[in-house]
Amino acid sequence: MKKYQSIILALICTLFASCMGEDYAEPNLSESPYGNNELTESGVITIAQLKEKYANIISSSSMTEVTEDIKIKGIVTGNDIGGNIYNEFAVQDATGALLVCVNQGGLFGFLPVGQEILIDLKGLMLGGYGQQLEIGGIYTNTKTGAKSIGRMSRYVWSTHYRLFGNADPEKAEALLEEFDVSKLRDANYLAANAGKLMRLSGVTLQDANGTAVYAPDDGSVTLTANCANRAFTGYSSSYLVLRTSTYADFANAVMPTELIDVTGIFTRYRNTWQILLRTADDVQLTPQFSIDDLPGSGYGTAEAPFNVARALALVETGHHDPGAEVYVKGIICNVQEVSTQYKNTTYFISDDGKDNNSLEIYRGKYVDGADITEENAANIAVGKKVTVAGKLVLYGTTIEFTTGSKIISIE
Repeated sequence: MKKYQSIILALICTLFASCMGEDYAEPNLSESPYGNNELTESGVITIAQLKEKYANIISSSSMTEVTEDIKIKGIVTGNDIGGNIYNEFAVQDATGALLVCVNQGGLFGFLPVGQEILIDLKGLMLGGYGQQLEIGGIYTNTKTGAKSIGRMSRYVWSTHYRLFGNADPEKAEALLEEFDVSKLRDANYLAANAGKLMRLSGVTLQDANGTAVYAPDDGSVTLTANCANRAFTGYSSSYLVLRTSTYADFANAVMPTELIDVTGIFTRYRNTWQILLRTADDVQLTPQFSIDDLPGSGYGTAEAPFNVARALALVETGHHDPGAEVYVKGIICNVQEVSTQYKNTTYFISDDGKDNNSLEIYRGKYVDGADITEENAANIAVGKKVTVAGKLVLYGTTIEFTTGSKIISIE
């Protein structure tokens, strides 16, 4: 009896083996196991074109469903690996960037930085969250019933994207741009670059003191949506902050007091740049800097004042200290105001006396800090050579000596 059972069992195994065939269940190693591999690259537009098409929706912080058969293709530049970017990730192409919001954790597991991705936008919601372009679903405020752009479900998302090849972090690095602090308040620059992977170099954190951490949850700092907004020295927090979640892996890391280079996803909330670190490694100490690396001449001292070219370059590269007094020499090329009423003067100096590549001296004082009076007002004139001591700042897009500077010499 056992002999017959063995024979029958052998016949069954042979039958199943023959049904499987040579190609049965062989994996297709050229396709990702994630997403929708049926998507094609038809109807692909750039992110800049997408922003232009939906400019009114984005700028008004409203939302709409995408009904056209359009897609975007880009590189993942930021995700939730460090716990600071929650339920979303950043995608960037050569023209712009946006955030994709998905109600799913662990996105970094299949959407690592450097992953190339195709996204089918038809049927998804597109909107501006504080004028930041986001792709997702509908969020409904349970208290007010108001609707806004929010996260899509993981099931909806799974049918709307396709991955290409293996992640290559160098592809994301190739898209990295240096943030232009001279355009901090430039509305066009903000709209074009919000969401990009960028770097802010040579800055310090205003609240760093050797013990303060990025995002404490002990009530020592004001939190908005469980995030701490940290200001940078010399820059108004109304226009630029480092935003860190109390749930970030590095939330309780001590903020460095030294000059740092900050890399991250530069998002916006209305007119404020909000930098989102991806991991703690996005903050690095600024490489040692030498004044001699800058164009122009001088060292900002009384004995060797900067010329205007070097003073401007110092601020443009972010290596100035807004709280430090420096000396600059130049030729008055434009006098905007000489006020005996307010006892100060606003004028511009340049290296050649021409009205370009100039440094503004805003509401400065006369020699040794004396008031502007009827007796000395005429001395503030085009063509005069001056050495001025004051504090260099970037005010909007203008590089200037801020209020309180003084003339050291004039001839």
